[in-house]
Amino acid sequence: MAINLRPHSEAAPLWLEEAEYERLVRRTEGGWSTCADETEWLAKLHYLRAGRQAGKLDEAQFEERETRLVQAWLRRRA
Repeated sequence: MAINLRPHSEAAPLWLEEAEYERLVRRTEGGWSTCADETEWLAKLHYLRAGRQAGKLDEAQFEERETRLVQAWLRRRA
């Protein structure tokens, strides 16, 4: 089953096969919040948001982890 990492984008959706998605969200080289590319970053954002929706993370946990992920990505891009 494929997963759309850009579910709100009609012009540029990004579909990944479930096995690739799982590989990316399990990657921890350099720490879980460190991403090698945009696809990995989007997969991890999707993973966090799905976890919040499923009740696996409360709002405080989600915000802390999403903030770390976004800040790590922005530092890498600077």
